Amino acid sequence: MGGVTRGPVLPPGSYQVRLTAGGRTLTQPLEVRKDPRVATSDEDYRKQYDLLVKIRDKVTQAHDAITRIRETREQAKGVAERAKGNKAIADAAEALDRRLTAVEEELYQTKNQSSQDPLNFPIRLNNKLAALAGVVGGGDAPPTDQSYAVYEDLTAKIDAQLARLRQVVDTDVPAFNALVREQNVPAVVIKPAGKE
Repeated sequence: MGGVTRGPVLPPGSYQVRLTAGGRTLTQPLEVRKDPRVATSDEDYRKQYDLLVKIRDKVTQAHDAITRIRETREQAKGVAERAKGNKAIADAAEALDRRLTAVEEELYQTKNQSSQDPLNFPIRLNNKLAALAGVVGGGDAPPTDQSYAVYEDLTAKIDAQLARLRQVVDTDVPAFNALVREQNVPAVVIKPAGKE
């Protein structure tokens, strides 16, 4: 099952819609109503929405980590190329790449190129969590206990990979940069998380 990338649907309630353009801001009230043919309570819609927001936020964290991994890998590769045959830097860049790739491949199936590839290459954590969003948001019902359990399991696994990435960023990248400084080659600069 593929992941769902649409955002959560607002539960029934009163909201304000704001449009800002050309230096002007317009605000209008908006009432979201449920289908009168459906018996789902507002509280159940709220539970569904709350879990979907948590799923969306965790998928975003995973995707931000993947972006960070790829940017770091490209910088390390560039440093190794600028070092022009310096074996110590080339070996360190390769080791850093292996550590980054190990995390990336747990978060994301890097071999997926088409919609048929998941048949041959199993989906990873980000796609599993996005697929859960499809299950949770696929009807007019509160999340099941099983959906909450799967969410907890997947977020724990994603958090473990994010911790591994922090370890690489906090330990391996500074060690790589120290080696690069010793060799007078420009270092890898990591953007702070969430500051893109």
